[in-house]
Amino acid sequence: MRIRLWLAALLFLVSCAASPTSTAIPTNWQTTAITDTDGTSFTVSDFAGKPVLVEFFATWCSNCRKQLADTNAAAAAAGDKAVFLALSVETDLKAADLIEYRDQTGFTAMRYAVLTPEVLAAVVASLGNSAANPPSTPHLVISPDGATGKLVTGFEKPGSILTAMGLTG
Repeated sequence: MRIRLWLAALLFLVSCAASPTSTAIPTNWQTTAITDTDGTSFTVSDFAGKPVLVEFFATWCSNCRKQLADTNAAAAAAGDKAVFLALSVETDLKAADLIEYRDQTGFTAMRYAVLTPEVLAAVVASLGNSAANPPSTPHLVISPDGATGKLVTGFEKPGSILTAMGLTG
């Protein structure tokens, strides 16, 4: 049921994007403000100079939970050499629910935020529908110079994540 509601909301967002009366869709999701679970506003581009892993997920997604475990392990290994963002595509999720999810899973080495509908629409416009498809575990690396890597779906182990971020070798 929750998946159907989420898909209906996503379809609504896509239809609103074409409507001249809808809320403006940001043209660059990486420079659009996102608020994390601590209430701190940031943009992905704020982390220039460090590799950034962005993982799009949903709290109801078992595949996401499995991938987030490996991403969290990579984040713990990387320490302050990189930034790891876990961005929820559940635009109606409350920050407190996301904090509860983080604490229950023990995935505490990443920074969490819930995307707004506008930012999610910008992500989809930039990266395609796969970015908003949590069961496929969508994630990507942004290099220290700001270049966006290819959106990857599927499972990756911590070592592979660190290699993709240029943190091994």
